[in-house]
Amino acid sequence: MRPVFKHCFPLTLLLSCLVLLVLVTGCGPGTTVQPTSSSTAQPLLRVGVTPDARPMSFLQQGKVAGLEADFAQGLASFTHRQLSYVQLPWDEQIPALLAGKIDIIMSAMTITAARSYRIAFTRPYMITGQVALVRLREQNRFSTGFSALLNPMVTVGVVRATSGDLLISQRKTSKGIVRYDNADQAVAGLFDKEIDAFIYDLPMNFYLGALYADRGLVPIITPLTREQLAWGVRKEDTKLRDAANAYLAQLRQSGRLEKMIVHWVPFYASVYNMGQ
Repeated sequence: MRPVFKHCFPLTLLLSCLVLLVLVTGCGPGTTVQPTSSSTAQPLLRVGVTPDARPMSFLQQGKVAGLEADFAQGLASFTHRQLSYVQLPWDEQIPALLAGKIDIIMSAMTITAARSYRIAFTRPYMITGQVALVRLREQNRFSTGFSALLNPMVTVGVVRATSGDLLISQRKTSKGIVRYDNADQAVAGLFDKEIDAFIYDLPMNFYLGALYADRGLVPIITPLTREQLAWGVRKEDTKLRDAANAYLAQLRQSGRLEKMIVHWVPFYASVYNMGQ
């Protein structure tokens, strides 16, 4: 083709090339550059969850559901960010946060001194505690509370790296403790008589008690501790922490916080005062 162009009209060819250049670059007079999808998309809010703790965080038809899911959706909307769940094993939540793989932990995490040393917590959204789940026919065996759990003849189950694990580990020898990866395994341990009591957060053990009531499991009503649940962020991420606290303040002032909690944990209002 080059020999043919060599003998064509130079001016016409030059004008054609200029027009083509303008069309390709989009830089001609009055031209509007269309934004790309990446420039219009909302920034992600990467929420770390361990969806194995009904009614706080669990999978329903393959999707994250529960009280924490409702909170996460509300926070994403409040901060104008796109929600993205990152499912993690419980003991990988804080390492993932510190490594920058997630932005916030919203998975029924209890505030503890050890955790506060590594990460920052928002203001608490719920008062909770550790309770025991036991076999119904042995309920009277645990009527004396924590002292019954310290009996060397009692084997206690916990989910590893949880507040229940810390509580029992500080007071009981390791021979009397069985650590599980999740609550379902611990429930199976109760049925198989591998353990005598399962120590876990109040909302989850009350849920499990209701779920397996017909199979002879019951929670001990009196909590062993009084704790606070909150969301975890990196210490340097003060912007997200402030935004989460502002979202919580809005929920409290509107009365929606109590309604959201009681929707998922109906017994909550009668167990603990809703005041923070």
